Amino acid sequence: MKLMRRIIHCLLIPAICIPMLTGCWDRLDPENMAFIMAIGVDTGPKNDYIYTFAVAMPKASSGATASSVSGSDQSSNKVVTIFSEEGANLSAALLTSQSFVARRLTLIHSKALVLGEELARQGILPVVGEVVRNTEFRRNVNILTTKGRAQEYMHYIKPKMENDINLWFELELDPHNIGAITPKQARFHDFILDMEQPGNGATSILTAARPDIDKGSENLHDGESANNSNTSQPMASEHKAGDLPRAGEVPIDFFGAAVYKGQKLRGFLNGMETKTLNMLRGQFEKTVWEFRDPSDPKLNISINMGTLTNKVMHAQRFDDHIQITFNITMEGDLLGSVSDVDYTQSENTKKLETSIEEQLKERASKLLNKMLYKWEVDCFHIGNQIRGSFPTLQDWYAYKWRDHIHTAKYDLNIQFKMRTYGDQVGPVIEGDQMTE
Repeated sequence: MKLMRRIIHCLLIPAICIPMLTGCWDRLDPENMAFIMAIGVDTGPKNDYIYTFAVAMPKASSGATASSVSGSDQSSNKVVTIFSEEGANLSAALLTSQSFVARRLTLIHSKALVLGEELARQGILPVVGEVVRNTEFRRNVNILTTKGRAQEYMHYIKPKMENDINLWFELELDPHNIGAITPKQARFHDFILDMEQPGNGATSILTAARPDIDKGSENLHDGESANNSNTSQPMASEHKAGDLPRAGEVPIDFFGAAVYKGQKLRGFLNGMETKTLNMLRGQFEKTVWEFRDPSDPKLNISINMGTLTNKVMHAQRFDDHIQITFNITMEGDLLGSVSDVDYTQSENTKKLETSIEEQLKERASKLLNKMLYKWEVDCFHIGNQIRGSFPTLQDWYAYKWRDHIHTAKYDLNIQFKMRTYGDQVGPVIEGDQMTE
């Protein structure tokens, strides 16, 4: 009996312990993986797609030599390698690409999905429909829409200041870092949710390659004097990605937004319109905003703008009539002004605040008219509020919100208050002009 008990104990202990042991039979060493940082998608020649991959270059370990990583690529400080593959879908393209890439390709650290303009205008549902099922593709990946083809765009990913491509993507696409010049909710999760909702308009970051900057052929000044006091100063925010007046650094712009109507690209927004979109959505990130100087409309002033309200919109349905009210309170710090007006004086402060309120209302009204009445796209999540007024989900679908967007009416209540005027009180005055 004792012998039998010992035998049972000897068999029972391994039977309990062995299943609890973890194994590494499917372990893949990170040093044997190729991390795809960005995926570009274009239309293909045979009813398929061209996938372009930006893969992070492996870094040399402390004990490795430069030649053990990649001699020619490392000597040129290349942080990504770019290659393209034709395929019916992403999985097929990855499988084929694995035949000429030694390391195991993986999407677990991907930062961006870049949609080519032609593909975006034809419809992106087949692409995102497959991507959403990929177990490695994370839903916090940023969605970018590029002017032109994504295949050409990807070859201009050439960071100058950063050697870490992962950090470069995170900093470039972080709304807390770049402000409100791109839509705040441009992640894949937000994008797919907006695309699936009736009437909603999904938004992505607008980007564009800059071959002129890459070649050093940009021309900021033609050599002739253009110092004309009668010329109005341009506003940088009125540009879109691809036409920013700049020189040097990375030959890629991230500026503005791309708006989708269903699965198809409807149009682009410039930086000014994108800031206004974020403000009307209640997603405004503190950023510098330009306005016309009320003392001289030819001059600009720069305000470091912030918002005091997060929930800014209230929508109601009265039968088939939709009434939308925007209540927005903004504040700002005066940063840039070339006029000699002292805006610290109460009468000038009031004049400035009133002027900025009027300009904000004008910009908001123009954007709402474009979105609701011209493009018939709801990028403000109005439908999410009025959906609750229907007794059933079937009634909401039968209502066809897209067909009623152009009938919606809106009211704007925008207030602005100056907070500070920078480190110096009052404008800079030439010494000879000083008076008591």
